[in-house]
Amino acid sequence: MELGLSEKVLRYESFVNDVLKEDLKKVHSRYEELNNEIAEYIQLKNFIQSVPDVGLSSDGLKTKMDLGCNFYIQANISDTSTILVAIGLGHYIEFTMEEALKFVEKRVNLLTLQTEKLKKDSAKTKAMIKLVLGGLHQLQSSSRSSRLK
Repeated sequence: MELGLSEKVLRYESFVNDVLKEDLKKVHSRYEELNNEIAEYIQLKNFIQSVPDVGLSSDGLKTKMDLGCNFYIQANISDTSTILVAIGLGHYIEFTMEEALKFVEKRVNLLTLQTEKLKKDSAKTKAMIKLVLGGLHQLQSSSRSSRLK
């Protein structure tokens, strides 16, 4: 009987470590990705809203563009009536500033809903881990008490 109990304990422990904790890591990783994407869209929204305030000089609008890994180059924008927005999978769409602002707001709302779902998924997974660990604790304590009798 004792061998069967220790096998059950090992199975539950491996389930917690191999399945539930890995699921939790994936959820947290995706949550961070979505929050980074939301931050980028908010940065774009702030840029779009600030363009009319800045105005154009004779050279156009001077700004810095992130090429990735925080490597910036000087950019001159001659026409600020439209903007190219990355919509995913390497595709870009040319929007007017008003259209881009609407797109960004909708995208941020969608991403926020996705982060809320991930928060719930994370809470469910944490609850499952606590439940299984609580069951393991009960199983081990009942085994100890039966050995003492």
